Amino acid sequence: MSTIASERGRAVKLNINRNKLILSVNNPEGGSATEEIGVDYASTPLEIGFNARYLLDIAGQLEGEEARFLLADPGSPTMVKDAGDETALYVLMPMRV
Repeated sequence: MSTIASERGRAVKLNINRNKLILSVNNPEGGSATEEIGVDYASTPLEIGFNARYLLDIAGQLEGEEARFLLADPGSPTMVKDAGDETALYVLMPMRV
């Protein structure tokens, strides 16, 4: 998906609903992509955007197979914890998408 994200913003939209995460990218010049992933989420639906490069950087550092995203709202920073490393903590700033 990061390949399709525009070079300027590299925004990926995350639409999080009950037990489902939909990742989407829309670039008028490069096309669009959507991916659906099962997640453990039981709160209010949330739509938030992040820089695809930053998400990939964090994913490359994870030791476990799972990560825990601590989300407040679309305008607040998001904390990411590695399930395989209790000491690892990452902070992501959201983007408007």
